[in-house]
Amino acid sequence: MRAEEVERVWDVGTVWGVASLPGGSINGAFRVRAEAGDLHLRVYRTEDRARVEREHAAIALAVGAGIPTPRPLERRAGGTVGRLGEAFAALFPVAPGAPAPRGELTPAHAAALGALLADLHDRLPVSAPFEVPGLGVSSVERTVERLERVRAVILALPRPDEVDGWALERTRQRLAYLRTSPLPDCPPAFPARFLHGDYHDGNVFFEGERPIALIDWEGTRLAPRAWEVVRCLHLSLRLDPALGVPFLAAYRARLSLPAGELADGAALYVLMQERNVWTYESVYLEGNPGPKVFILPPPYVPLGQAWAESGLA
Repeated sequence: MRAEEVERVWDVGTVWGVASLPGGSINGAFRVRAEAGDLHLRVYRTEDRARVEREHAAIALAVGAGIPTPRPLERRAGGTVGRLGEAFAALFPVAPGAPAPRGELTPAHAAALGALLADLHDRLPVSAPFEVPGLGVSSVERTVERLERVRAVILALPRPDEVDGWALERTRQRLAYLRTSPLPDCPPAFPARFLHGDYHDGNVFFEGERPIALIDWEGTRLAPRAWEVVRCLHLSLRLDPALGVPFLAAYRARLSLPAGELADGAALYVLMQERNVWTYESVYLEGNPGPKVFILPPPYVPLGQAWAESGLA
């Protein structure tokens, strides 16, 4: 990525440097040093312009609702979606604060995440004035087919590493489970609404233990709010009761969340995770190394079992 490319698209004065940032699991991320200040450049992997524009529309809606989230800068030619080479791109102010490392999250961090999520659900409108996708659940048969493709690619790797071995064994165990005792389809009982869709600790920037910014609206969805609650409990807090209990208590101090609604959101999330092959397909079929950090050592434990054992229901 060259400095003159950024100067050509955005009016930010002289650009002194563009440096790649680690950690992007989906899109390319770069720190830009320019006359206008330090900026964050996002280079999208998707070729779907509508998806990028939907994210920017969601950000505008969030900013209008008073949610602290960086807004993309206007291009010289107008609009916020730029083009760098063959890729879509957007330039943002650098968000204040920084994510707390997942391994260092405290009960205070967890409570702050719960309170912020409740505030988000309270402030965001239930629906958006633009098209937002809902949640899709793959069939058991389609999930098995997709996992078999992943398994074949891993087996064909010339020099598999330790994580590849984990992925292969987890895939084998998961296929055995799906062929013997998969969960039945279970439509949610509670209504879908407009959600951030990718709310987790990596997208929340903290100052100490206080959250001060929320980023990354590319995954916005229409879904029951309890689905997003359980998703954060799983992805960010690993269903650890020491963190999950203060998270739920802080959420419920801001918004009511009856046990039945939480259970319904958990049932939907568990079903979707059982059928979710995104991480493995991204790494082994699409050649995107970023999500490889999400591959855990075996054994594969069905999420429904882990949720029941957590005591968070």
